[in-house]
Amino acid sequence: MALRASLQDWAPRRVKLTMDEHLDKMASIGKRGSSYYCNPVVAGLAGILIWGFVIWGAIGKEAVAAETQAAQAWVTEIWNWLYMSSRNIWLLVLMYVLYKYYDIKLGSEEDKPEFSDLTYFAMLFSCGIATGLWYYSAEAMWHYEGYGTPRWTDHKIWNDNTRAEHAVMMTWFHWGLHGWIAYVLVGVLIGFMTYRRGFPMSMRFTLYPIIGELVYGVLGDIVEVLSILCTVFGICTDLGLGAVQINKAFVRLDRGTYQGRDSYGCDENGANCTGRVGLEVNQTTECLLIVVITACAIGSVVMGLKKGIAFLSQLAVVLSVFIVLSILFLDETWFILNTLTSALGYYIWILPKVSFHTDAWEELGAASSGMGGAPDGRGGKEGWMNAWTIFYWGWWISWGPFVGTFLARISRGRKLGNFIIASLILPSFWSFIFTGVFGAAQIRISRQAESAGLDMSDAAHTYGSLADKSVIGWNTVGEDGVARWNPVPDGVVRLYNLATEDVIFEHLCYYGTHEFATLMTVLTLICIVLYFVTSSDSASYVVDIFAANGVEEPPTIQKVFWGCTEGVAAIALLLSADEENPSVALNAVKAIPIVLGLPFTFLLFWMCQALMLVCSEESGKLPIDRKNFKTFVFNFELSSLISIPAPFIHAGQVGTKVWGGNPIVYMAGFASMWVVTIVFFCLAAADEAFLSLAAAMYFVFAFAIGGMRTAARAKLGITGDMVSDAMAGLFAYPWAIGQMAKEDFSSSSLQSVLKGKEADEATA
Repeated sequence: MALRASLQDWAPRRVKLTMDEHLDKMASIGKRGSSYYCNPVVAGLAGILIWGFVIWGAIGKEAVAAETQAAQAWVTEIWNWLYMSSRNIWLLVLMYVLYKYYDIKLGSEEDKPEFSDLTYFAMLFSCGIATGLWYYSAEAMWHYEGYGTPRWTDHKIWNDNTRAEHAVMMTWFHWGLHGWIAYVLVGVLIGFMTYRRGFPMSMRFTLYPIIGELVYGVLGDIVEVLSILCTVFGICTDLGLGAVQINKAFVRLDRGTYQGRDSYGCDENGANCTGRVGLEVNQTTECLLIVVITACAIGSVVMGLKKGIAFLSQLAVVLSVFIVLSILFLDETWFILNTLTSALGYYIWILPKVSFHTDAWEELGAASSGMGGAPDGRGGKEGWMNAWTIFYWGWWISWGPFVGTFLARISRGRKLGNFIIASLILPSFWSFIFTGVFGAAQIRISRQAESAGLDMSDAAHTYGSLADKSVIGWNTVGEDGVARWNPVPDGVVRLYNLATEDVIFEHLCYYGTHEFATLMTVLTLICIVLYFVTSSDSASYVVDIFAANGVEEPPTIQKVFWGCTEGVAAIALLLSADEENPSVALNAVKAIPIVLGLPFTFLLFWMCQALMLVCSEESGKLPIDRKNFKTFVFNFELSSLISIPAPFIHAGQVGTKVWGGNPIVYMAGFASMWVVTIVFFCLAAADEAFLSLAAAMYFVFAFAIGGMRTAARAKLGITGDMVSDAMAGLFAYPWAIGQMAKEDFSSSSLQSVLKGKEADEATA
């Protein structure tokens, strides 16, 4: 009875509770302000799932990697279209509220920003981008060279210059506006709900405008648990990739690697170099690095937001700016500036097309597969989209809860428009500069190497320093018209033939001596470690907020626990593969965010709806205390239970109340659709083709229910939208019918609705 009562008292309303009163409505153990305080349901369930995965990884080894990649394959095969289209919808929503509600503050009118603009940008960028930008700094070069055989490798359509421009643009697409959307959407909504409405800083309250008081219960707990899982496993991806790259950097420094040669700890022939310390690229070293980085992150988060996270973020951003500007000035400066300008225009021009592109035809596979692949054999290969764009979108989404919450935490007192510009547009432009400078330089160096004859057949045909100078180079015609032989310089290298972790460091070797390259490697390594720490400490901080019901300063011991949990989970993933095949572990690390990003994608759609409602309410266009359905869409009404097997009975009755007329007619209409659906479903036992017909008829039936719900809302004076009505009919038809059947459509009730509308209009 208590559950049913809560479902009938669910509606969102103007809440005037203290923070303690909010927290008292949720499950908790411990005392606020003491050494421990958390939600036992959220923390317990999330902890069990994460540590259960850790144990599974320790026992199952490669089976874990296989299972996670199988789950990834299912998500990318079925939901590719949703991952691509959703981000465009979210971007449109953000652009709309940016234009319409620019001046609404994330806080009271008296609140002022807590951090300076530069510190604010450093913190949000360091938290949101982490080591991934360094690990994939060679992305543009890989796209140019055709890694994974994308569609632009067809040389009959794309010449080399066009491929280069498209490669830079695709990198910008992955690291630009469409990447940051999830962070901004979560951040602006939490900022509104926390600093303007007085709710705790928790993911559950982003859905308060939609599910109301139910956020305090099980539904809210589910949202929190999913957010913690997304955060922990999303940061695991960063920890895994970062550890591999840092491991490689230390080995290069230990061995004195420069332009394809090792210098320290070599045998008499100089062929086998173990380095001065004997470091190796292996799982043990990577796991130790994760332990050290996690310890540093825990230390940072224990120091607090201003002393730890803010300082490290500023240092990381300043150092990254120095490195990027150094590359710009060391390389062909005017060429890179031209490339950035050209790529920006190309990005703006082609963005509407590429943001909806799903590689639909390429995903059919080769013509020989018999699925309808390209008969001419041209175009890209199956799997490129899933390995690149869909991986990125899953990764960005999985980071949405923690980065969005962190952005909200540091954004109190800022205007909505300022927040969106600072956390969506500005970091996108810095990402453009970063990837554009590295991408343009690396593509140019790779083209130098290719034109000189470095065909990647072996080390001597990869590194200019190892090449036969009498054969590898160019016949350059001078101003006098005479051709002269120019051997390839030592620094020129075919970067595409190098391991992922080597590219950025060999790129730095291009510009100077061994000592110069060592200096730049050390600076880059420090920068990567700083980004590594700032992302990990931010994640630990936010996860603890989720587990502590939204308390902004959770207990220190819990920060330590969640920091350790992130590190151990990352180690478990890295150890899920044998030493001989470490790429399997990295594939497992990269698969989990894509899988977890799917359910969170649906949550982000609801958050879009919630953001539109909150902005309308805060601007005074929509009253906060307004009419809603008497019972929640998921309910235990008798009419809902009857509607599971026989939806046409109460659907017919509701149809009469909404549209008028004979209920028998409506019952017959809904019954015919329902019966045909059942018949087709049964016939599928003999012929699977009927299953598709059953699905088609069910959609017709569900959309009819959704259309009736739209009409019912209009008659009852309940706000909402047709998309939500259609989804209610599709995924919750019996409860949607029961929800409508519970309403009072009597003339007296409708008259009061009309008077309420007139009062609202008069107030407006």
